[in-house]
Amino acid sequence: MANTVKAVFFDIGDTLGRYDPVTGTFKAFAGSAAMLAAARTQLGMRVGVITTLGNMNNAAGKALLHSAGLLQHIDPNGFVSERDNGGIAKPDPRIYRFAAEQVAVPVEQCLYVGENIVEVLGALSAGMQALLKPVPPGV
Repeated sequence: MANTVKAVFFDIGDTLGRYDPVTGTFKAFAGSAAMLAAARTQLGMRVGVITTLGNMNNAAGKALLHSAGLLQHIDPNGFVSERDNGGIAKPDPRIYRFAAEQVAVPVEQCLYVGENIVEVLGALSAGMQALLKPVPPGV
């Protein structure tokens, strides 16, 4: 029997929106804010992100999500970046376990959503449930 999902973590780039490394800007996909809000308010889940986006630290990543209108839907402890986590990056299972600890939810009750199969497999290796989100061509 599957564990109940109490927290959901998303990748940022190509999952919640498009990041431009040249300009350092992020544009959320249509529906990302509504999806995050529904997970948090309608389903009562803790919502977070796990990112290695351009070796971005937590403050810069939060500013990026704020500018895209997404930060308000992220749990205060739910932003996890490689840079502020001792250099542990996806797909290392430790970063997924760390993210679960940050929101005080057992890793087995967390779901990771991302577009990269290797990162999804890393989440599964950590004991987290995972979902591969396809990226439409040309997005």
